[in-house]
Amino acid sequence: MFIDLRVHSINSKGVDSPSRLKKEARDLGIEVALCDGIKYDDFISGIELTARNKRELIREIISSKKFDIIVVHGGRAEINRSAVSDSRVDVLAHPWLGRRDSGVDAVVAREAADNGVAIELCISYLLIQHQRLKIFSSLRRIKKLKDKYNFEILVTSGAKCKYDLRNKYEIASILYLLGLEEEDIKESINLPEKLIREKGIK
Repeated sequence: MFIDLRVHSINSKGVDSPSRLKKEARDLGIEVALCDGIKYDDFISGIELTARNKRELIREIISSKKFDIIVVHGGRAEINRSAVSDSRVDVLAHPWLGRRDSGVDAVVAREAADNGVAIELCISYLLIQHQRLKIFSSLRRIKKLKDKYNFEILVTSGAKCKYDLRNKYEIASILYLLGLEEEDIKESINLPEKLIREKGIK
C-alpha cells in the first residue's frame, strides 16, 4: 500500500474536500495523509511548517507534537539544514524551492541520514512546464547524494486536488525516469507505510 504523505485539501492549500480526496485515493488503490495542519480523526494528519529562521522552526516543531507527520517547508539553506538536524521532523519538503541548486548538499544529506529525516521528491513540480528542467536536475542531484549518504527519499504527489493524485505504478515510472534503481524505488514507495508503522499511527 502506497501512502501519499503530503496531500492538501480545501482546508489548507488545496481545492478538494477531504472526502473527495479519500474517494479518489481509494479508486487509485492508495491512501493519503492530509497535510492541512488540522488533527483529523479519520486521516493521517500532517502539518507543513514554514519558518523564517532556525529559532522559529524549533518553536513550530515543539508546538506540532499532536500531528502524526511533521513536514518542513524547505528552500532556504538555514531551514533545510535545521530541518534535517532535528529528529522530530519526518520530512524536508521541496528543499530546492526558490533556489538555483537542489538545496541538498553533503551536510544536509549527512544530517538527514543521521537523524532519520526523509528528503521529499515531489512529483507535482515535474508537471509545471516552466520549472520541469530545473526540478528534474535537482531531483537527480538528490538521488546521487542519496547513493552516497543513504538518507531516505520520500516520494509524494504534493496533490492539491484529486486529479494530482497518482497510483504507485505511475510513481514508480517517474522514479525510474529519474534514475532510481528498482530497489530504491521499492524502498521509496514503501517508506510512508514503514514510517507510519514505526510511529505507531496505524
